[in-house]
Amino acid sequence: MRTRDWLVVATALTAWSPLAHAQDEGQMPPGHAPGAMPGVFTPPEDTEQEDPLLPPGTIAVDLRDADDKPVAGEAITLGILVNSIAKGDSRSHVQHTTDASGHVVFGSLDTTSTIAYRVSVGYQGGAFAATPFQLGQVKAMHVVLHVYPVTHDVQQTIIVTEATLAGEVRDDRIQMEEVFTVYNLGRKAWQPLDVEMKLPPGETAFAAQASMSDQGVDEAGGLARLRGTFPPGRHTIEFRWQLPWSDNKDVDFQVGLPPHVAIARIMLPATSDIKLSVGGFPPASVRHDTQGQSFLVTERQLRPEDAKLTSLSVGIHDLPTPGPGRMIALGLAACGVAAGLLFASGRRQRARTGPEATSVRTAVLEELAELERGRVSGEIGPKTYERARRELIDTLARTLAET
Repeated sequence: MRTRDWLVVATALTAWSPLAHAQDEGQMPPGHAPGAMPGVFTPPEDTEQEDPLLPPGTIAVDLRDADDKPVAGEAITLGILVNSIAKGDSRSHVQHTTDASGHVVFGSLDTTSTIAYRVSVGYQGGAFAATPFQLGQVKAMHVVLHVYPVTHDVQQTIIVTEATLAGEVRDDRIQMEEVFTVYNLGRKAWQPLDVEMKLPPGETAFAAQASMSDQGVDEAGGLARLRGTFPPGRHTIEFRWQLPWSDNKDVDFQVGLPPHVAIARIMLPATSDIKLSVGGFPPASVRHDTQGQSFLVTERQLRPEDAKLTSLSVGIHDLPTPGPGRMIALGLAACGVAAGLLFASGRRQRARTGPEATSVRTAVLEELAELERGRVSGEIGPKTYERARRELIDTLARTLAET
């Protein structure tokens, strides 16, 4: 975590984390470096390292707790993923139990480059896992994995969240990307239970980014449900959804947030005359990324005395209304369809023969293929797809009739 992130999170701790008040001045529990902020736990590091002292095809695992002490009698699972072009992917697993020193060894493993391994353990009902790896040229690995007490009660943890919503206005819908960064600054792993965030009525196309862990978000009945095990450290959750947009120039909606949000920002590409507003937030300002692209951005960093932020009221105003300018403003040209439509409509009034007709037909067929790719990828909405397809097929029919 960057120094700035730690400072911002530190100022927010007292707002939601009663555990941060419980540390007596000068009394730092294990896992806290000298001079560290009271209540903030510095977790020991998980490692996956080559071990030349082990026989080839060996994975040795040491399971440890929050104080870096051995954890005995726990079942360790070794997941095995085989990626074969000829036979497809296959998954299997084996289990061994840690000894009195928290140690376990998996031997006689395949070292080919088509196989990946993942060490995990279901400690206290939670899910803790090392980063997947291949043996390959290293031949043998030593894994150190830490586990922590698990709680469902966020009040028994030191959880602080950073929320980012990025919007994109398309031809007939608004796509929102949500990114939650969960900072667990305590000694316990948090496993959310019934943590639900409201989605706007009518939302569609919900999709969550795949993760190697059990952390994620599921959609159920207009709600986004947070799941997984969040051990001490930093974790990122990403998902997206779409909100249908008809011909209204103003779209307002409300979206729920996870617990203990300390930082929230909302952003939208700065195009045309579109305006962005969020209830309780400062006016959006134009910012530029490293590629020179412009964005409307508004954000808040909550202070300890501020009320909890549980939802956002977002307004996207002065959207382009139906007409030729709307297609241009919302990016048809970016996917190549607008160019094809303009090319077709500008030349359809006169007859085409010979090489010229062949050239037009080729261009139209290419635009149809591009249109289909845009529909499959989600870059082109259903309304634009139908309009563009009708235009292109009409142009193609005309060229065939005129030859």
